[in-house]
Amino acid sequence: MPRLRVARREEIAAILQESHGLWGAGLTYRAYLEMWLELLETPWAKRRFRYLVWVEDDGTVLSSLKLYRPVVRLLGRTGPAAMIGAVFTPRILRGKGHAAELIRAVLVEAREEGGTLAMLFTDIGVPYYAALGFRELPADEAAGRLDRSVPPPPGWELRPMTAGDLAAVIRAHDDDCADRPVAVLRDREHWEFLLSRAAAYFARLDGSGLTRRYRVALYRGRFAGYLISLDGEGAWAVREAGAPGADVGALSAILRLGAEEARRAGLRKVHGWFPGGAAEWIPEWHLEYSSRRTAIPMLLPLDDAASLSPLDAPGASFVPYLDQF
Repeated sequence: MPRLRVARREEIAAILQESHGLWGAGLTYRAYLEMWLELLETPWAKRRFRYLVWVEDDGTVLSSLKLYRPVVRLLGRTGPAAMIGAVFTPRILRGKGHAAELIRAVLVEAREEGGTLAMLFTDIGVPYYAALGFRELPADEAAGRLDRSVPPPPGWELRPMTAGDLAAVIRAHDDDCADRPVAVLRDREHWEFLLSRAAAYFARLDGSGLTRRYRVALYRGRFAGYLISLDGEGAWAVREAGAPGADVGALSAILRLGAEEARRAGLRKVHGWFPGGAAEWIPEWHLEYSSRRTAIPMLLPLDDAASLSPLDAPGASFVPYLDQF
């Protein structure tokens, strides 16, 4: 009789050996394994991240997934969520329903532990997870042009984010989430995990760091927000921006700061997941929105009485890029 349990180190190694081609993002198997074993030892991961396996009585791993337990607010109710990622069944065992059984077992456990909701991002389309009770959230991505230079007002600058900035970054992110019907709430350990994950990945990918990727914005020398972005091949990718009070003027200045640097690096395209209204903050980008075909968020309230209909309103279901797991 299959059962759910935490994966052992050697099981994680075996799973990643087969799956790193899907999610390794350019890392070698050894580097990918080292990165995840390192991240499992971070304070946030020790509290809120488990690698789970669905195993047969003889120890055969039938399927696996990563389970994160961030704090999420859904329609006014706050509590731990079951964030499911990296669902993977070994090739020779596919087509037998093992992944579905694993997910159902995780949902049972999450309900017993008082979780508020389960959430995942699907790259395989909606029907598979819809059959398990998950509901698709409307999700867009946007792309635009950096042909026109529109610098921010005087007094603005960017510098690398440091540990000393996190208290201000947390407050700005909280402000940005305040009016969202669904929001992943990040404490200091959560932010430290995100920084550790990014640093571990880029160090192994090309030896680079986060200097131009995780930054804070200053206005006349004082904290005024943050910007997370990266220079891709031919395009500037915006991952997240935040400002105290979710101030639109500050957000537009921060995005223009980053865009000016991207232009100086020769980039003329921009893309990212932007909240509704962003096209009005930075009209010179001529952002065009389209429905995402991958990384589609899906929710399942663990309280069966909860209704997700308020999330159907345009822009109501925006979830930032960094909240993928």
